[in-house]
Amino acid sequence: MVLPAAHDAITAALIERAGFRICFMSGFAVSATQIASPDMGLISYGEMLDCGRRICEAAGSVCVVGDGDTGYGNAGNIRRTIEGYARAGFAGITIEDQCYPKRCSYARGVVVVSRAHAVARVAAAVAARDEMRAATGLDLVIVARTDCRNASSIESEGEAKRVGSFLYWNV
Repeated sequence: MVLPAAHDAITAALIERAGFRICFMSGFAVSATQIASPDMGLISYGEMLDCGRRICEAAGSVCVVGDGDTGYGNAGNIRRTIEGYARAGFAGITIEDQCYPKRCSYARGVVVVSRAHAVARVAAAVAARDEMRAATGLDLVIVARTDCRNASSIESEGEAKRVGSFLYWNV
């Protein structure tokens, strides 16, 4: 399925008008259009959430999956991100495995967290979603995504390990 990228309300409205059923709020596109910078951790959770809320409102019947980056911090931040995105109207959210400060996923020098850390991050997102669903009825699809294929290293107990350019594993 093709997921066109929405970076503001007008692109979301055009995506709906073109007949798509789903779209993706791209962190790169939002960062580029809102602060004129690539997606490298400079745009805040609040800025992404505000833009996402406008995208979801303008998208009408289109399901919007939002770029949730790394969840913007620890398990508590991930919980806040999950609930914030659900309340904003997102149908789904991606949680990725990059280390902070993050880089564009296609840039050189991407470093990802260990597999255990990535799995824990996604587990925190799923637990937060399940608790939110039980308490409020809000729901959100959690999409685990990895940048390990392009990673130059993997964090291991606070240190980075060099990996080959064709490393590939799934979370």
